[in-house]
Amino acid sequence: MLFLGMTDWLDGFFARKFDQESLFGKVFDPIADKTLMIGMFATLGYLKAMPIAFVILCLSRDVLITLGGFAMLRSTYRKNLSPTKASKINTFLQILCILIVTYRLHAASVSSHLLFSETVLIVLTSIFTIASGVQYAKTFWRFLKST
Repeated sequence: MLFLGMTDWLDGFFARKFDQESLFGKVFDPIADKTLMIGMFATLGYLKAMPIAFVILCLSRDVLITLGGFAMLRSTYRKNLSPTKASKINTFLQILCILIVTYRLHAASVSSHLLFSETVLIVLTSIFTIASGVQYAKTFWRFLKST
């Protein structure tokens, strides 16, 4: 997961730095990112490695963004769908949650500090998931009202 995140970031960085951005990349990179996140949360939820309410919250937000993005792409509505600061923080926190939970699942022993940190991280990530989900929901609502 860490390797995927790093290579995804480097890909975007070099595309912007060398002015090699493409419509394909702008459309399909976020789709690939969301597919990966949905797959990871669904798997960790299935394994009961994360609280189910948290998994449902994260999955719901990502599905909302994916479906809303597809609907907006198919229309003439051209509102900028760049990620907000809350969304970027949320994505970072979600990836961190996945990394910590995956580590916990494979660790020979787990300290109480790690479990406490994981709990705090899940609560913080939930707050940002809700905040960024509300921001996207407002954007999609404006889109629906304009069509």
